[in-house]
Amino acid sequence: MTTLTSEALTTVTDVKELLGITGSSKDNLIVRNINMATKMILSYCGVSSFRSTAYTEYYDGLGGDHLVLRNKPIIALTSLSYRNQWGNNDSWTALDAELYYIDFNAGLLKTLTPLLGNYDSWKVVYTAGYATLPEDLVEACARLAANLTSNGIAGQNIKTKREGQRQVEYFDSGTNRSLIESLGLDDILEPYADVAISGLN
Repeated sequence: MTTLTSEALTTVTDVKELLGITGSSKDNLIVRNINMATKMILSYCGVSSFRSTAYTEYYDGLGGDHLVLRNKPIIALTSLSYRNQWGNNDSWTALDAELYYIDFNAGLLKTLTPLLGNYDSWKVVYTAGYATLPEDLVEACARLAANLTSNGIAGQNIKTKREGQRQVEYFDSGTNRSLIESLGLDDILEPYADVAISGLN
C-alpha cells in the first residue's frame, strides 16, 4: 500500500469527496495520484516544500538591493551573511539587521547596502512555509489528484478519443503546466509560484 508523502497537499477523503467515491477500493490509486499532483504543483511553483521548513541558501552578489528567497512566506529569518574571504571559504559575516527589511509574505529582503560579490557570496538561513496549508492550495491539489484519478496522464496530447458511446476529452499536451492550466488551477497557484531572483529585480 502506497503512503502519502510528508509533502502531500491534500487528503484521500477530500479527493474521494470530489469523485463521489465512498468505498476504499481506489484508495491506493488516489494516494499515488495525490503524491503525483503534489510533485506537479511543487514543480509548477518552483518550490521544494509548502510546509514549515528550515533552509540554508546561497545567492550570487549581483549588486542590487533586493533578494527574493526561493521559498515563502518567511516565518523567521535567522541570518543574512556575506562571504568575508576570497574564494570558496566557509567564512561569513552577518549583515546587521538594521541594514535590511523583510517582506515576510513575499519572501523578499531589501537591503540598504548593495549585494556585492560574485558566485554564492550571500548566505541566508531562514524558515519558510505554512504551519497550516492554505485552503486554496489544498483544494487545487485535490482537484488535480481527482482529475488524474479519473483520466490518468497518458495521452494528454490527444484532443478526443471515442470508445463506443464513451468519449474522453484530453488536454493539449502532457506537461504539468498545460494540465494545471487546462483545469483552471493556474489562477489559484500563481500567487505561490514566484521565481527567485537574487540581486537586481
